[in-house]
Amino acid sequence: MITKTLLVLTIALGIVPVAMAQQNPAAGTTDPASQPQVSAQKDPSQSPLKPGDRNCLQTTGSLIPAKQGTCLSVMGRSYSQQDIKNTGSPTLGPALEQLDPSITVRGH
Repeated sequence: MITKTLLVLTIALGIVPVAMAQQNPAAGTTDPASQPQVSAQKDPSQSPLKPGDRNCLQTTGSLIPAKQGTCLSVMGRSYSQQDIKNTGSPTLGPALEQLDPSITVRGH
């Protein structure tokens, strides 16, 4: 009796992933009307990054330069020495925390 139960359980567990995999339509058979349409117009509220923006990195430690007037496609922010001095903080940690609240500095 236990072997029959194990056999049924094994078959059931083997069939479920196959059935789940078949829920997606095969490639090339999708209905174009069901696909989301990509607008040719870009949302003006999401303007591209430009040099001078904190989120626009133009140099990295790898020394790969960005093309003139463009940003590198890496995540990060940059702060100038003047930005840090303008916080009035004598040390770097608290200055960065003032510039960006998402930065947390802990330690000595």
